[in-house]
Amino acid sequence: MLPAGDCYAAGNALKLKASTPLAALDEALGYVVQNTFNKMSYLKHLCQEPSKEIQAILRSNDIGQQTLALATEEGNRQAMDDVRNYVALMSANNRQLVLHDMLEKRYSLRPYGWPDDEVLILVARLIVLGEISLMMDGAIVPPDKAYEAITTPAKRRKIAVIKRKTTDPAALQHARGLGKELFHEMGSDSEDALFTFLQNKLKDWQMAFNGYKPLADTGNYPGKDEIDYALAAIKKLIGCDTSYKFIEQFNSSKGDLQDVADNYNDLEHFYVHQRTAWERLRKAYERFQLNRLELERHPEAGSALKRMNDILTAPDPYKLIKEAESLINTVNSVNARLLSEARSHAAQRIDSHLATIATDIAAAKGDGSLRTACLKPLETLRSRMQAEDSLAHITQIETEARKEFDAAAVRIENFAVKAAEAAAPSNAGPLVSIPALKKKYLVEPSRLVQLPYLETKADVDEFLKRLRAELEQAIDRNERIEIR
Repeated sequence: MLPAGDCYAAGNALKLKASTPLAALDEALGYVVQNTFNKMSYLKHLCQEPSKEIQAILRSNDIGQQTLALATEEGNRQAMDDVRNYVALMSANNRQLVLHDMLEKRYSLRPYGWPDDEVLILVARLIVLGEISLMMDGAIVPPDKAYEAITTPAKRRKIAVIKRKTTDPAALQHARGLGKELFHEMGSDSEDALFTFLQNKLKDWQMAFNGYKPLADTGNYPGKDEIDYALAAIKKLIGCDTSYKFIEQFNSSKGDLQDVADNYNDLEHFYVHQRTAWERLRKAYERFQLNRLELERHPEAGSALKRMNDILTAPDPYKLIKEAESLINTVNSVNARLLSEARSHAAQRIDSHLATIATDIAAAKGDGSLRTACLKPLETLRSRMQAEDSLAHITQIETEARKEFDAAAVRIENFAVKAAEAAAPSNAGPLVSIPALKKKYLVEPSRLVQLPYLETKADVDEFLKRLRAELEQAIDRNERIEIR
């Protein structure tokens, strides 16, 4: 009765060709499906394992591979064109397209009736082809993160599907050329691959500049301003999250990037190859500052010291560092000679003090403790003086040695007095206790001059009269005289 009866489907009378009940039902229902979901036929092929297919597409990230897939029946080219056109239409009308709405309110309903997974496969292909992008929470979802996002139903409500802007071919070639000029390597002619290539090169620069920055920030190494300038320019470009925006910004920053490239070459050469020479120059210059005034009085050393300062304070000293070794040697030879002369002079003075003290100790018949107390401070100063690199400090050590010499003389005199008192008979008077060593009396002739200058014979006679009186008074007191 079923094949022989009248059949109506979707409001139309059907003339069935089937002769059996099941075939007739199948034909009638097929008519309903085809006329209700007339775009279901766009899906020429249904994937048996859609989840694996989505993963494979997104992980491949190979535009060529996906373009080839679309040429086969499995690519569902007609369905792909429909999704592509729909995204473009929504973009042209400035309407936001949410992935959840795209699945539930368009492609699952008539006239499509497409399974969600099949639509997601098409979306994945368009992502890899670079025609669309997914945005979630205000940020672009990278292809390697897209699988988890689009296969989680709760997240689909947060994902916007946007038509991706593509770069003009001329701008793309300009960016390739600029990249080769900057990095001496040609990037891909594919937009996404070029974007990745240029971003990675800029990140390499960024890493290098960040490595140089701590030293430059100390102020002891060059390039601080150039490094800060470069990092700011690179950060602005790396912050671009789309290839279209990045390439546009990359091309417009050509002048800045050329400057950064020049600075990078200089700084890389400096911090890799010239840093050791720079540190030798800087440390030598700091060491020479101990004797700067004396060195500046010397014609060759003064000129070389000034040149060292010019190099260390130059904004771009990279071509001047080759002079460093010669300049260091020039100043060092003069500095060494000045130190040698100063040490020799100081050593003679200290040795003279030591000899005098040793003689006085012997005359006073001093013991070991007196010898140690008097000689040890001077011997310590002599050792310290030999290791001193400052001319001013050597002079200061000479002054300290003189003070120690005077202090030693007092110790010896006190020892001699006590020894004489101990040796005298108990009933002897004070005149009997005569020490073995006379007391020292210091005469400084300059203190006896009352005028700034001696200009006449009368001035000379007056000075000599005063000096003679001073000396005779000391002799009358049975003192020994030291002229200073």
